[in-house]
Amino acid sequence: MNHETIQELIPAYALGATDPEESAWVETHLRACARCRALLADYQLLADQLLYTVPYTPAPSHLQADLRRRIAPPAPTRSVFRLSWRQAPAFALALAAALLLLSNAYWWTRTTQLQRQLTLQATAIPLIVSGQRIRLTGDVPAPQAWGELHFQPQAQVAVLQVYRLPPLPPGKVYQLWLIRNGQRDSGGLFRVDERGTGTLLVTSPKPLQEYDAVGVTVEPEGGSSGPTSPRVIGGNL
Repeated sequence: MNHETIQELIPAYALGATDPEESAWVETHLRACARCRALLADYQLLADQLLYTVPYTPAPSHLQADLRRRIAPPAPTRSVFRLSWRQAPAFALALAAALLLLSNAYWWTRTTQLQRQLTLQATAIPLIVSGQRIRLTGDVPAPQAWGELHFQPQAQVAVLQVYRLPPLPPGKVYQLWLIRNGQRDSGGLFRVDERGTGTLLVTSPKPLQEYDAVGVTVEPEGGSSGPTSPRVIGGNL
């Protein structure tokens, strides 16, 4: 198979989505083509990072104190409440049930968030394999930066992969902006590792075909309603 055909198969190969015959073609070609080996490494990194786009959210530090406060017995009055040895097992059971109920409520919310994120990831994988791809280039604050946006025009989910962006100090994040007629909608927040590499599963309020361009700026933790700093990387859709 020719070089261009193999390049088209590499995104699917990186995700394990090629059939045995296609995989054999790719593997044979890779032995002799350094460019395609480098391209495969990029897509494998992107596939791996997609698995970690769910942000880790530890249990709030106040959760344990809140649970203890909610289940604590009322403060004793003049008539001191005492548990008899017969009542103690029932009280312990009620205490355990209350703890379990409150804990389950927290983890149910967290599980729902994870399920939603995994659904978005499943939607995003075809974008890597068969969607359009545009290249993003760095601006004055980060001229060495570059990236790629994988998307389908009618979709509201995309995958952003960036390279060589400067790591940010605590309290700062990168924010992606989707630009339409001079108006900007947020596409999500992300950070990069020490090499300046990062991945964002983009969610758009409108189909991506309605936007003209995308840009990334540095914003405060939690994001902004509009850009507050110069664009560091961007491109036209």
